Amino acid sequence: MRARAGLLLGALSLAACSGALAACSGDDEKTTGAPIRMQLSDAKPAPDEHPMPGKIDPPDGRWVREGTGATYGEPGMPALLKLSCRNGMVQATRNVPSDDGAKAMLSFVGYRGILRLPVTNDGDEWSGALASDDPHWIALTGGPFYATVAGGGKVIFPASSTLKELVDGCKSRLAKRGDDA
Repeated sequence: MRARAGLLLGALSLAACSGALAACSGDDEKTTGAPIRMQLSDAKPAPDEHPMPGKIDPPDGRWVREGTGATYGEPGMPALLKLSCRNGMVQATRNVPSDDGAKAMLSFVGYRGILRLPVTNDGDEWSGALASDDPHWIALTGGPFYATVAGGGKVIFPASSTLKELVDGCKSRLAKRGDDA
C-alpha cells in the first residue's frame, strides 16, 4: 500500500514539474506554432508553367477507335490519352510535355484494379507499353477509371467497350505471334 502511494505521489510531482518547466522555458514562440522562416540563397526560379492539357472530366470527351488503337479526348482538341497495339504490346501515350528523357509512372486506377505503367517523356508526351496479356489492363477494361502522370494532373475516363476490344484484339495478335515461334 505504501509503495502505491509513493508511486502516485511521484507521478503527480513529475506531472506538476513538467508543466512548470514548460511554462518557464521561455520557448513561447515554439509552442505557438509560428512559422519558421529561412533564406534560400540558391533557389532557382520556377520553370515556365505549361497549361494543364485538358479538363479532368471533359463533358464532350469520347473514345474514338483508330485502326489498332483508340484515343480519348474532346472533338477538335489534342487527345488526352492514346492507346495502340504494337507487336502484342499495348502502348499508352499521355500528351503532356516534360523534360526530354524524364521517367515516371503513368497510373491507371479503376474499379477492378490498378496499373502502374513505366513511361518516358520525349519532351512532348509520356509513353510506355506493356504486354496485352498482363492482367493489370483490367484497370482500364473493367469500367470507368482515372489516369495520372507527373505534370499531367488527373483525367477521369468513362467505361468503354472500345478498350476491352483493343486489349483483347492485341492479345489475339500476341497469341498468333507466339504460335509462329
